[in-house]
Amino acid sequence: MALRTGHGNGAGVPRIEVCPADELPAPNAAETAANAALRAARGRPFEEGNRAACGRRPKLALLGVSADATDPRYALALRRASRYRKRRCSELATVHGYVSAGAASLIASASLALCASRYLYEVAAATGDPETLKRASALANDARQNELAAWELATREAAARPRQPVDPLAAWRLPSDPKGSP
Repeated sequence: MALRTGHGNGAGVPRIEVCPADELPAPNAAETAANAALRAARGRPFEEGNRAACGRRPKLALLGVSADATDPRYALALRRASRYRKRRCSELATVHGYVSAGAASLIASASLALCASRYLYEVAAATGDPETLKRASALANDARQNELAAWELATREAAARPRQPVDPLAAWRLPSDPKGSP
């Protein structure tokens, strides 16, 4: 995130924006291999998601297009979105060493927006409706913004995480008592 000055009608008013891709913080490349090895040892790329939402399928009715998971094109897009979400979270975990629920949520939103965008592009190709093309483009842009925000959030959270286990009583322990027993 970056604090920018507004332009146009909002000139001089500060705005909080997601950084463009070329301004995102770089990951610590020295730790990437160690993070990948740690993740492989654990066997899971990121924390388990919301079990209450398992099996739900989003619908595009709010976007003015009636579709459900029985439409083969939409079902295919949903499967691709699920694969994309898992792979992207895995990549973020490899690069940053940690993917929080917040960053994973942004990736999930990005994957669903991308899924809906691809589906709407297919619908627009069949119908030739320019409004559907406009919606598809807007969703693709939303997906891009969510991706950038997830990258930045993962970078900041990984930097803020303690590298060593924290002992909250370390300052109270006697120097001659390494185990902390009385």
